[in-house]
Amino acid sequence: MKSFFLSVTLLLVSVVGFAQPYTSRLGRFQVDQVRGCAPFTINITTTNANGNGGCTGTTPCIMSFDGTNNCPPNASCQNVTQFTYNTPGTYKLSVIYQSIGADDITITVDQNIQPAFDIYTCAGLKTQINITDKSYDIYNIDFNNDGVVDNTIPSGNTQTASFTYASAGNHNISVKGQKLNAANNCNALVQSLNALASLPSPKINSLAAQDASTLQLDFTPANNIEYKAEIAFNNASNFQTYQTLYKVNSMTASNLTVDNSYYCFRLGSFDPCANTNVYSSPICSHKFSVAIASGVDQLAWQTSSTGISSIEVDRNTISIASVGASTTSYNDNAIVCKTDYCYQLISKYANGSTSTSLQKCVTAFKTDTPSPINNTSAVVDGNTVTLTWQQDPAFTANGYEISREIIGGNFVFLKTKNVKQFTDSSYNNGGYCYEINYSDVCNNLSATGLPSCPIILSGKIDEINDVHLQWTGYKGWNMGVKKYSVQRYYQPGQSPQIIYNGSDTTFVDNAQDQTNQVVYYKIVATAIENGIPISLSNEIKVVKSINLFSPSAFNPESKVSVNRTFNVKGHFIASMKLEIFDRWGSLVFFSDSNEPWDGKRDGASMPDATYVWKVEGLDQIGNSFKKIGTIILIRK
Repeated sequence: MKSFFLSVTLLLVSVVGFAQPYTSRLGRFQVDQVRGCAPFTINITTTNANGNGGCTGTTPCIMSFDGTNNCPPNASCQNVTQFTYNTPGTYKLSVIYQSIGADDITITVDQNIQPAFDIYTCAGLKTQINITDKSYDIYNIDFNNDGVVDNTIPSGNTQTASFTYASAGNHNISVKGQKLNAANNCNALVQSLNALASLPSPKINSLAAQDASTLQLDFTPANNIEYKAEIAFNNASNFQTYQTLYKVNSMTASNLTVDNSYYCFRLGSFDPCANTNVYSSPICSHKFSVAIASGVDQLAWQTSSTGISSIEVDRNTISIASVGASTTSYNDNAIVCKTDYCYQLISKYANGSTSTSLQKCVTAFKTDTPSPINNTSAVVDGNTVTLTWQQDPAFTANGYEISREIIGGNFVFLKTKNVKQFTDSSYNNGGYCYEINYSDVCNNLSATGLPSCPIILSGKIDEINDVHLQWTGYKGWNMGVKKYSVQRYYQPGQSPQIIYNGSDTTFVDNAQDQTNQVVYYKIVATAIENGIPISLSNEIKVVKSINLFSPSAFNPESKVSVNRTFNVKGHFIASMKLEIFDRWGSLVFFSDSNEPWDGKRDGASMPDATYVWKVEGLDQIGNSFKKIGTIILIRK
């Protein structure tokens, strides 16, 4: 190889040097160069090339280097033998002789380009360069930048050269380009490298899925090292070359099926001198999917576990779990239905590398049937009934539907509420049952709830003013009624007396009370299950009768004092007047102060006979009454 480059170098040098100096078109003058890079200085070495006498002080010549007679600082351009071209282009250099006319030569000035080249570090203190520039015909390489050309190579498709350094460390490489038959005055490009005894193992920092067909690999490259990226499909062992990487820190792998396969990559630090690689640890993507089922989001994936220390499961960018390297699934049960969740996997490798999957998004759902509402309390207040209910806290209600039926009929939708209370203002005299159902936030309908039938209380009073109460048993509690309590009070809003506690649905209030003509009653139901509000019946008002009574006869002269006078008596009388008439209708007695008749008229005793009495009055609540009867007066 060295002998080949030596032969080429000698050949090129001989070609370059063969034509110097360069003779003008008519052979009258010569120049030292006809081509070079700007700034390019040429010298007219002789104006007497063919013995014509040349240009002298007595027979001066006019020179035109660029088509003008501008030869600063010589204003006349006479006998000027040196000129510098600063602008690339093709010029006609002319020398005008006084007696024989003009002669010329073509001068070419090229753009001064520093030739681009790449440096590749090899093991064993070697390096290889590849000249990518195509501007020149030959390239002079100085691997130590010490002024000594180590290699000269021609322009072509493969412009490479290798060199071995005596020691490791930093070195500078100079490359200068040159055209054939041209001056060697073009600028060199100097680059540095670090000669190494061995190539370092590369490390892939991260692998991330960009979309369903693209993966991006990021790494930290070392200077002047070429890398070979290799790929394996659904395994981490059967690799094949994928891309060559140089002077980049990332690679995009496209046209993949990320959802259907997982891909493993490794990087090789490539040694072009030995055609070998030093490989990194592999890193792999994920074949990742998320399925949804009632109450659970099901994550499943495939990847190679090689080198992985753990796999992080992220939900909405927040870590929710860390699983082992060989784990391939995860169920997320901590979900709320109708909520969007986005999941992502991050494989964490022992060497610090990470591999991030595509993000998979789903909307969670649940189909569990919510528990029915089986504990509803009903409180009747006048023409209204207020229902309150309890609901299983395991479900979140989206709204409650209240239906009502006339007992024995069908339930009819009445109202939708967002709170666990409802007042039916059209309850009136009752006779309704209610059913509360709901849908949860997942739009699942609850099982049919237990109907709630408010307590209906009724009562009647007998001839002796005993109050007979009866009521319907309360329906609406899952475990039923523990007890019923009878409340009695005498004015609305008054604190009630509890006069009965038990399980019966009838009660007789036979308490003797000559004071309170009006009595109010309510029934309170208490549930067996703790923590459930009471249910309360309608209120009934009982008005006791005055029950007027009187004797059929009396004897003012009786030895028994209780039978010596006549009067009409009763209960709850506020005022009353008593009138006594004889058989001819004449008034014989009058009293409005509850004074009894002693059988006399104006002090005179009345004869034995049958008399007519009449009473009129008001009871305690202002009701009027009137009654007529007869009384026999007997004196014998």
